[in-house]
Amino acid sequence: MIEEKDIVEDIFSQIREIMGNQFHGEVFIKLNQIEARVRQKWGGTEPYIPKNREKKKAKEKAANDLKNGVPPKEVIKSTGISRTEVYRLLNRNR
Repeated sequence: MIEEKDIVEDIFSQIREIMGNQFHGEVFIKLNQIEARVRQKWGGTEPYIPKNREKKKAKEKAANDLKNGVPPKEVIKSTGISRTEVYRLLNRNR
C-alpha cells in the first residue's frame, strides 16, 4: 500500500527543522497560521510542481517573446529551451 503524502506537512516540517531553536513563540504562531492559509487555499487540489523552476520561467519568457514577434531562432538562443518546445509554444499561440 502506498503511503499518502502530505506535501504541506513535508515543506513546513523542513522549515521547522531549519529554524530549530528559533521555532517558538510568535514564529510558531505565524508559521501555523501560514500553514492553515496554505491548506485553506490549496486543500483538495492537485497543483503541478515543476521539477525545474528556471525551465518554467524560460518557457514563459519564450511564450511572451513569440507573442511579441521575436523570431523562433532568437527565442531558442535567448531562453535555452529546445527548438521543439519553441515550435510547440508557437503553434499553441496561433
